[in-house]
Amino acid sequence: MSSLSESATLALNARAKKMAAEGKTVYNLTAGELASDTPEYIQSAVAKTLKQNKYTAVAGLPELREAIAAGAREWYGLDWIESANVVVTAGAKPALYASLLAVINPGDEVIVPIPAWVSYIDLIELVGGSVVPVPLTDGFDLDPAAIAAKITPRTKAILVNSPHNPTGAIFSKAALDELAKSLRGSGVTVIADDIYSKLVYDEGFTLVPTCGFEKLIIINGFSKSQALTGWRVGYVIADKAVAGAVTSLLSHITGNAAVPSQQAALEAMTRHDQPPAETIEALKRQRQMVYDALKAAPGIKVRLPGGAFYFFLDLRDITDNSAKWCEDLLIETGVALVPGEAFSAPGFARLTFAAREETLKQALEQINKFIKKDAKP
Repeated sequence: MSSLSESATLALNARAKKMAAEGKTVYNLTAGELASDTPEYIQSAVAKTLKQNKYTAVAGLPELREAIAAGAREWYGLDWIESANVVVTAGAKPALYASLLAVINPGDEVIVPIPAWVSYIDLIELVGGSVVPVPLTDGFDLDPAAIAAKITPRTKAILVNSPHNPTGAIFSKAALDELAKSLRGSGVTVIADDIYSKLVYDEGFTLVPTCGFEKLIIINGFSKSQALTGWRVGYVIADKAVAGAVTSLLSHITGNAAVPSQQAALEAMTRHDQPPAETIEALKRQRQMVYDALKAAPGIKVRLPGGAFYFFLDLRDITDNSAKWCEDLLIETGVALVPGEAFSAPGFARLTFAAREETLKQALEQINKFIKKDAKP
């Protein structure tokens, strides 16, 4: 436990909120969540079900599991998915943690493309696994050849997250197909973190689970697409042996996900689990706003993300220490970003563009002033 640190993104979000509560002007662009409230139709539906407040089966409400299975069969085109393959969890983090506990033995290796979401490395190490980092390409795509070179007899799993946190990149079909080809017969499990798969803005997106991986675990949820972060509801889709192991683990750790949260998820599935069209349009507009504001900023490099709601700013031409740069930015301007060190990528910073539009506009003005002041000659 002494080697474990708090999630950097949650810690920075809490710090930004504390500063705001103290009366300071803060532009919080750290949190991985939509600024909009949970849709009214979900809130109204849940309000009618509050008398349903007893334990459910550990794996979730039967009608929710069936709805998730039916939606996944259609979404991924995988006809093997049934309700018995689905386990509902108290957020996607417990879904991933329980899945890792179910398949990783002490000393097993797990390949993690980096940059990587802050919790991957800690979760793998908590279950006794060994993290094998493999950098993405310069264009933030998977590098199948580099991954193949890292596979050993101890390799048990690979984590693949597309759209990708923190870069917002969507991995190419060519790279995913090549990875699937290289893994055939290896026994390596692909853990597809699909939490951002409903937040895509460009054509040509390939769902990771559709690429023919022989051993597959899908992690997903409703937090990002339906503004349900605080409700804490996610799910695992896996073969029945892994799903059963996850259920057994959760029976001792959490029991069932909160009933109101499951009802919220069921209402989302009734609406086909797609974010409202106005949400996608607002995110596309704000994505373009950030790109237009920062693409000409001196010394900074920025790529237009294809999904999720993050920009991963390349600061290497303007600072030798991105953590200190983000600290100075926060102190001097009130703009809170997440330094790349949190994602095993020093020299970068993650900017969430899902903030409220006015907050985003003001933050971009402050960032531009700060960059121009500190840009290297």
